[in-house]
Amino acid sequence: MSEAGQTNPNVIWRVVDGEAILLDTTTGYHFSFDAIGTEIWEGLQQGSTVADIAAGISRKYAMDERVVQQDVSDFLAELRSAKLWN
Repeated sequence: MSEAGQTNPNVIWRVVDGEAILLDTTTGYHFSFDAIGTEIWEGLQQGSTVADIAAGISRKYAMDERVVQQDVSDFLAELRSAKLWN
């Protein structure tokens, strides 16, 4: 799955106390991410690839990189499904 994309222009976000808070200004839905979800979100914002994000998380938390890469890919699919990432 390609990670190329961008934040939906109708989504505004901030990190508060280490957690990303997102608001879709079109639907009014809001989302919050835990620390790892926030790391993924910020990595995407910086243009990092899924592989780079997964490598960083797996090093930081001493996790199997293949498992983390699948988790990051799944998270990206959820972002797309919620129309937060195009």
